[in-house]
Amino acid sequence: MNEGNSGLDAMFAGNSPLAKLQASYFEHASAFRLQIEVTSTCSADCTYCYAKRSSKGEPLTVREIKELLRRAASLGIMHVDWMGGDPLERPDWIQLLQAARYNGLTNNLWTSGSRLNDVGTAKWVVDLTEGGYVMVHLDSLDPEVLRSMRSSYNPATMRDTFRGVELLQDIGKPPAEIGNLLMLTSAQGLQDVKETMSVLYEKYGMRTCLMSLKPVDGSGEMGAMLPSPDTVSAAYRYRDSLFLPGHTMGCQDFPREYCGTTVFISLDGAVSSCYSLRRELGSVREQDLGDIMMNGSSSLFFNEFRKGAGQMVCRSCDKKICWGCRANAFYFGEGADSRDPLCSNDPGLARMDLPH
Repeated sequence: MNEGNSGLDAMFAGNSPLAKLQASYFEHASAFRLQIEVTSTCSADCTYCYAKRSSKGEPLTVREIKELLRRAASLGIMHVDWMGGDPLERPDWIQLLQAARYNGLTNNLWTSGSRLNDVGTAKWVVDLTEGGYVMVHLDSLDPEVLRSMRSSYNPATMRDTFRGVELLQDIGKPPAEIGNLLMLTSAQGLQDVKETMSVLYEKYGMRTCLMSLKPVDGSGEMGAMLPSPDTVSAAYRYRDSLFLPGHTMGCQDFPREYCGTTVFISLDGAVSSCYSLRRELGSVREQDLGDIMMNGSSSLFFNEFRKGAGQMVCRSCDKKICWGCRANAFYFGEGADSRDPLCSNDPGLARMDLPH
């Protein structure tokens, strides 16, 4: 794998300067990136959408987000990951990304991808994500699988996403700075997941950020959509073989340096550890972000887990990047500071029939 210095390299256990910088933040248990969920609107219309299922109040306003960006920069945060829904479907998205840049933050954009099939939009995206990455969202390349996962399926959405990726690359966004988000659910078969990751890598040079579905809303309604532990383990092993040669990080969505340096802000301002681990630690509408981070630092950065991680996690993976998925441990195990119960690399864990 060629080493670069984009935000995406730091998500794949790289040894780039940016990955090393992120690792230094991890060693000090401090925040490197802010994930902000800015809208639940998205043309992909996934049935499991976290933003639609989890938000309780009104979305943060542009003024609130700008103040949040200023505060994040003052706290030493370096990157902001724009999430949704699809941030490109928020009318003021350009203004928001410009505000982040003005405050010295690097923009990373998570989008369904269909809006990228527009020259004007693509040019803005390439400019405003300089030094960062663009993550599009294709859970499968099989139209029938996508139809089963989206509330309103439109085949043009996938076509537009591919054209948008091609447009980004034509304008000058390197393939190493464009990735794909694949949410692993019960709807995809293992072979489908493998083919999706392989084809995108071979055809477009895109690495896949593989996430496994978590029951983030606590309602129990997502239970039928959760993938089996065996499928999760096999899919992640294949991910490792494609994108992490010589390394393995179990059933983690990201390396521990990413997870252990992230602060997530939900659509309505709730603060938690990451997009997948929605354990509310406060609200930026009620408290200063810095105060929430200081008071909740142990939970945000898993300080207690760090102390005993050498004894608690298995010995099979690369300990420089893996500590088991903290969200898996929170939702399916004994808490965020416990072992990851979905990881088959841990011989000390009993296997479960279902993750819920």
